[in-house]
Amino acid sequence: MPDNGLTCLDLWVAAGSRWETATETGLAHFLEHMVFKGSRRLAQGEFDRRIETLGGTSNAATGLDDVRFHVSCPAAAAMEALDLLTELVLFPSFEDRAFALERLVVQEELKQTLDQPDEVAYQTLLERACGSHNYGRPILGTPTSLDALTVNTMAAFHRRLYGAGRLAVVASGGVVPDVFHERLGSGPLSQRDPVSPPQGVEPRLTIQPGHDHIKLERLECARLMACWAMPPAAEHTMLAGLDLAICLLVEGRCSWLISRLREELDLVDELDLELIPLEAGSLAVLEAGCAPDRLQQLERMLPRCLTDWLCQPPQPQALQRACRQTVTRFSFGLESAGSAAVHMGPALLRGHATPLDTQLVDLGTWTPTTLHTRVMPLFAPRKAHWLSVMPGDSAS
Repeated sequence: MPDNGLTCLDLWVAAGSRWETATETGLAHFLEHMVFKGSRRLAQGEFDRRIETLGGTSNAATGLDDVRFHVSCPAAAAMEALDLLTELVLFPSFEDRAFALERLVVQEELKQTLDQPDEVAYQTLLERACGSHNYGRPILGTPTSLDALTVNTMAAFHRRLYGAGRLAVVASGGVVPDVFHERLGSGPLSQRDPVSPPQGVEPRLTIQPGHDHIKLERLECARLMACWAMPPAAEHTMLAGLDLAICLLVEGRCSWLISRLREELDLVDELDLELIPLEAGSLAVLEAGCAPDRLQQLERMLPRCLTDWLCQPPQPQALQRACRQTVTRFSFGLESAGSAAVHMGPALLRGHATPLDTQLVDLGTWTPTTLHTRVMPLFAPRKAHWLSVMPGDSAS
């Protein structure tokens, strides 16, 4: 984006919560915090001060598969910002006092999350749907798991995962490619030792079908939630088909579930279906909110509406509408340097990066018949794990 005055620098690491062992729950996110507490050459707080002096901002986020460290700054300062970012992420200092203090910060963040009933419901769904798979573990950890973590455990986790073959850098916006690549080639990223792939990580996600019921304090309305296993993120053509199917189901008043459950029956107050692309198998998570006295009716009607939807291919005009909506959303989503980096980072990290317009090409390959035979059956109600959530005085 040569006319963009800003440069977005993303450093991605294949070190999300999926890669934790059973005794490391919450460690990937805790490490993300600790990285900002200083490095071999940066005192605590120096990274933030220098990035802000350059006119930039920084942040980080831990996901199930990976961790993203992000800097946005004026294009003229991009190389200095890249040097600071790689120093911080690759060579954290892990001082005992900083570790103890940051543990308190992470524990407080966990307490705040556990105080939000919507977050508790979402994590409960993942835990029960994913079974023993790491995708069902809480990214923030648990009070017990955080108490058990040590500096040595964190340092070992960093050595095990923050190495060559598990790192990717994306620069977008005001970028001079030759200068960028030359800086990378002479910097510490190019000299990083390779690490062996972790052992014992589940190769493919499966969902445990079933239907559970819980009650949560301070929940504003009842919820019916569902979770399906979907193809992994590397299967980009399938993911484009899934985007179309989700658009057909829940986007706009003409969509299948919205038109029936909200417009005709006035049964739901809100309805959302999200696709989460993941390396070991993606997740589709549905959430429908309704009045508590209508939850039982929603439990009957929502699976029935899905079953009806599966009976025949979508009408051509409905698929055309979904394709236009998906193209528009995707195109607008790539207008900023930051969103382009977020789109490219995970694919580059997993070794299957494609041109930015690949999804647009993939969308055009789907027909009503292929969508009906290959994608729509993935949303069969019997393949999902369902969770009904009611407001109540206590969880059960």
